[in-house]
Amino acid sequence: MKKTILVLIPILLLISGCQTSKPSLGTSSRKSTDFSLEQMGGGKITLSEQKGKVVLVDFWATWCGPCKSAIPYIINIYNTYKDQGLIVLGISLDQERSALDKFIKDQPIPYPILYGDAQVARAYDVQGIPTMVIFDKKGKIAFREVGFSEKNIDSLKTKVSQLLQQK
Repeated sequence: MKKTILVLIPILLLISGCQTSKPSLGTSSRKSTDFSLEQMGGGKITLSEQKGKVVLVDFWATWCGPCKSAIPYIINIYNTYKDQGLIVLGISLDQERSALDKFIKDQPIPYPILYGDAQVARAYDVQGIPTMVIFDKKGKIAFREVGFSEKNIDSLKTKVSQLLQQK
């Protein structure tokens, strides 16, 4: 059953496609579903342990062009705001860990990369990638974006900045 679910993730993502234009933006304020995922290089990261910090989660895959295009912008946001309390977590939905390992070796990413699974993708209604979800300091979903467009980077930065300023 688990293997079937893991096979279905890439198929569903291919059907919905990587999205490059007209990303859907939104806010939610619904409470997050906790997850604990294995991190590349060892160890686990649990979302609920990040409470008190603003967390940007990027659901992505190495075979998704728009996902790869978004990474330099996410790295820039991470480098700009990490000292103010921003946590960035990349959740890879790659089926083959070897593809992810090779990608990271060729293009180092300074924030933690986690091995995602069907359960966490379903919990956050990931229907296309990239999908970015930003959690406020209370652990509630404050922003969600499906797809990637350079035009929306400024609004993403603004949202991160606003959330970091909240108490």
